[in-house]
Amino acid sequence: MLRFIFIGLPLLLLFVLAVAFGALNKQAIPFDFLIGQITLPVSVLTGVFILFGFLLGLLSMLGRLWVLKNENRKLRKQLVARDSADA
Repeated sequence: MLRFIFIGLPLLLLFVLAVAFGALNKQAIPFDFLIGQITLPVSVLTGVFILFGFLLGLLSMLGRLWVLKNENRKLRKQLVARDSADA
């Protein structure tokens, strides 16, 4: 339940805001890439950038989690080695 409150609820809120924003902004605007240009509705462009930011944050969080798990594994091995040496 606590996981839903901290993960699911903000995502649900973000989804509702994106739907409301999309319903109110149907204008198409040109978006320039380095090699070309495309015309997209404001809501689609906003959704793409929100998704990109979410994925970027998720990747950075997973990278840090991986580093912490490796450090935790190393410390557990040291603890087991120290306990077996004391016995």
